[in-house]
Amino acid sequence: MQKYDQFQYLGDLNAPKNPQGCPYVCETCHNHASGTVIGVIDVTKRCNFRCAVCFSTFPGQETTDYEPTKQALIDMLEFAAKANPKPPAILFSGGEPLEREDMPEIIAAAHRLKFMTILATNGTHLVTDEGLAKKLKDNGLNIVYLSFDSFHEDFNRKVRGRELVDMKLKAIDVCRKYDMEVILVNTLMKSLNDKEVGDMIRFASKNTDIIRGLIFQPIAFTGRATENPFRENFREWSFAEDVENQTNGEIKTTDLFPMSVMTSPIKIMRKFMQKPWPLFSCSPQCGIVNWIYVSPHTGKMYPINRFVNFDRFFRTIRKTAENAESKNKFQLLSSLFMGAMVSMNMLLVTEEVGTFTLIKSILQMHMNPTYKSLGKIRRRIFLLGCMAFMDSYNFDVNRVRRCVVHYITPDKKIIPFCAYNNVHRVAIEKDYAERQKKAPAQQPQQETPLITTPKLKRKK
Repeated sequence: MQKYDQFQYLGDLNAPKNPQGCPYVCETCHNHASGTVIGVIDVTKRCNFRCAVCFSTFPGQETTDYEPTKQALIDMLEFAAKANPKPPAILFSGGEPLEREDMPEIIAAAHRLKFMTILATNGTHLVTDEGLAKKLKDNGLNIVYLSFDSFHEDFNRKVRGRELVDMKLKAIDVCRKYDMEVILVNTLMKSLNDKEVGDMIRFASKNTDIIRGLIFQPIAFTGRATENPFRENFREWSFAEDVENQTNGEIKTTDLFPMSVMTSPIKIMRKFMQKPWPLFSCSPQCGIVNWIYVSPHTGKMYPINRFVNFDRFFRTIRKTAENAESKNKFQLLSSLFMGAMVSMNMLLVTEEVGTFTLIKSILQMHMNPTYKSLGKIRRRIFLLGCMAFMDSYNFDVNRVRRCVVHYITPDKKIIPFCAYNNVHRVAIEKDYAERQKKAPAQQPQQETPLITTPKLKRKK
């Protein structure tokens, strides 16, 4: 593999630049084609693991003292909340976020600002710190983004430095106890764990009561992963084919769609929202997804496009979305209802879900797009996806411009995910750490008030 000529590792300022300066000028760029769907905030550089594939810590950067103050993080959240359109979700990352003792309070601040809150974690503190999971739940944590790469301990020892399977299963049980939804995140490496794709999918399908998603992330060679001398062997280029082969055709390659397929449905949803979501207008090369329904009778997996003639139904969705602004809510719902009725696989729907339940779910997801709006059916489905992050070997400026996952920095910059990890991360973290060291000691400032824990408990 060779790096692109116009992209230098870590963003050498003397490197050749494209005419717009992308991806080097994120702080002044006005060329982003997409809004922020998920805002990512790194809360610390500390971590209790030293993973060989960590994309957020570069060789020699382990001693960087990057940890924004709680007030800085609240300021970042308030900055993100003022965006138009506002990001629906904030993902807290690191490092290991739960190395910070004040994470429940930080979660509470995001909850107060009405973000969906997601916590990326390796899960160890959820298992070992008694009471922590309940605190996170009570303060408004919605989703635990739990790393889970393999059921084989030889892989875990080699890549993560320790045996992990038992701990991961315990972490999932802790989340189940407090009804904190889980998305499993798998770092996928060809010849190491790519033969476990089917096993991971089946595991998710057997635990849909708490697992809401399974996201595979083929390794990107940023951070510590740049040290690996066998990069060519670790690329995963055949994910969709592996899914079909390893699920014995229950999920086919043609059942997985680009994430940008959600653009038309969101245009319709916006008519029902007080504060509309940004469009999922990322590049089709950024990832593929589908919702998978698991039969309560047989355990068989059905991608949701099996319940309707997807091409026919989506033609209705696209046509409705094109004229959404000129239609009232009743007209939109009528169009969706008729589109679902003429496209429905009546036999499968009747056997597995029920006509009324499916129609109600389709309408509810457009009127009130939350997990709760799906009712009981949400305990039978999970999101299956693959996110293709970039590095200096496959960097694409057009994809960066269309990115919908953005880092939020202490200096109130919005930087696309892959641009941050390949170009800006090291300089931003170093600069912030140095400024914190030079800052004169100050009396603690009064921080933005947080909602107290009892008010944050979600109704059951």
